[in-house]
Amino acid sequence: MSTDLILTGATGFTGKFVVKELLTRGIKFDCLVRNPSKAEVLNAHGINTVTTDLNDVDSLLRVLPGYKKLINVASIGFGAAPIIVKACEESGISRAVFVSTTAIFTSLAAQTKSVRQAAEQSIMSSNLDYTILRPTMIYGTPDDRNMIKLLRLIQKSPIIPVLGTGEALQQPVHVQDVAWAICEVLDQANTYRQEYNISGGQILTFNEVIQIASKHLGKKPHLLHLSKNLSIQAVKVLNSLKIKSPITVEQILRLNEPKVFDHSSAKNDFNYEPKTFEHGIGEAVKLII
Repeated sequence: MSTDLILTGATGFTGKFVVKELLTRGIKFDCLVRNPSKAEVLNAHGINTVTTDLNDVDSLLRVLPGYKKLINVASIGFGAAPIIVKACEESGISRAVFVSTTAIFTSLAAQTKSVRQAAEQSIMSSNLDYTILRPTMIYGTPDDRNMIKLLRLIQKSPIIPVLGTGEALQQPVHVQDVAWAICEVLDQANTYRQEYNISGGQILTFNEVIQIASKHLGKKPHLLHLSKNLSIQAVKVLNSLKIKSPITVEQILRLNEPKVFDHSSAKNDFNYEPKTFEHGIGEAVKLII
């Protein structure tokens, strides 16, 4: 072991950018991976990897002793957070940065909401010098699971269906800004035992998101607004007929739920200044055209 920092989730979408940011800053770190085959990419870049299971406290206790800091980018929405916290405390890790999500504030009865809330509570109840970062919807490359679907649709179709009014406010955040924030807080003591929203630099309606993305793609699609309630009923009918729908009821409701989150405390405490969507989506579009 040549470092006191261990990173989880390094091969995921956000994790890959955290790896780049740590390397850019000259910070030495090891990566904890579950699948040995995924370690090959990291090893090829000279990054040491340790194989273990985040859901198994004994497995974690075999590898974590000796480390002092943890960056946990792996999702806390699957119930592993209490296990990770316990393993950190018993292994001597004192500093930990956890990536959560602003989705914990949804008014919807989302399946993972209670799991994520419980995860954050286990972190905040611990003895760790933690920082919890809550990104909004993350976008930025063809690997993202959010904006890329919209960009592909705009590329292919002259008509973009909008399930609802499209007036619900959004605040997407670029993945580079998320990675920067994760690495920036790591050694800042004023962020210990704090939680921060990591939202994007521009507040837009969903209609405006489509319009700005379309402009950067050189497209002028027609926005076809469909009733939210009728769309929900249509999905329910498809489900009852065992026909796979391209969208879920929860996704329709999320599209029509305001998702604006103040990041002023992040700006005040560690100078967080995210890209505007206009800037960030322009960078993302260059990667797919």
